[in-house]
Amino acid sequence: MGERGAGSAGPQGRGAGSAGPQGDGAGSAGPQGDGGITAHGAKPRDYWWTVLAVDPVALPVVRLLARKGWLTPDQVSFLSLVIGLAVGPVFATATRAGLIAGAVLFYLSFLFDCVDGKLARATGISSPKGVLLDRIGDGARRASAGIGLTYYLWRTGDNGDWLWAAVFAILAAYFMEVSGGAERGEPAGSIAQALARRRLLPNPGMPDVAAIVYVIGPLTPWVVPALWIGIVLVVIGIARVLLKAITA
Repeated sequence: MGERGAGSAGPQGRGAGSAGPQGDGAGSAGPQGDGGITAHGAKPRDYWWTVLAVDPVALPVVRLLARKGWLTPDQVSFLSLVIGLAVGPVFATATRAGLIAGAVLFYLSFLFDCVDGKLARATGISSPKGVLLDRIGDGARRASAGIGLTYYLWRTGDNGDWLWAAVFAILAAYFMEVSGGAERGEPAGSIAQALARRRLLPNPGMPDVAAIVYVIGPLTPWVVPALWIGIVLVVIGIARVLLKAITA
């Protein structure tokens, strides 16, 4: 799994040129600005879930908000926070409808988390308050989803399935803690360069893993298998970080 980019503030870091685990941007987003950031705030390379599943919606929203000025980046961050906090209680209704609704809310919260960073970069509006609000929103969404899904499986699962959700949430939090700070260099290797031309990073990051666990799993019958996949990916990511630290 990819590491958190320097200057990012959690999933959608607002620092110009940041490429944190919740990177944003997909497809062609217009001319490149300073630092490789596109005219609408998209990063030159980002994680697959962001590029393929979120940016097709996020970029038009950014263009609209930048043009109309209806919401500031901080207001978008607050909206993401409120929606993210609702994910857990909706999951915890322990119904199939609640599971689906929670997945949709997780997607919407992450969507606005992408929008706030892009909007801040596109409009040149950035502040320490915005960075902090971004971090709080990201952590709140993941914590709410983790607690809610754990409770859902405790109520409805078999053979201690809720433990898988708890283990994933703990490992994911640990990964986010230990993986911060590494800047991304230029893509190395023909595959990475080919992906970079499509603005895709070669390694999965936390946005991709969280989408598997908290969106794709709940939207399908494979909630627990999605958790297994998420745990394996996070463990691999932690091992890579620790190996890099040991051999540095």
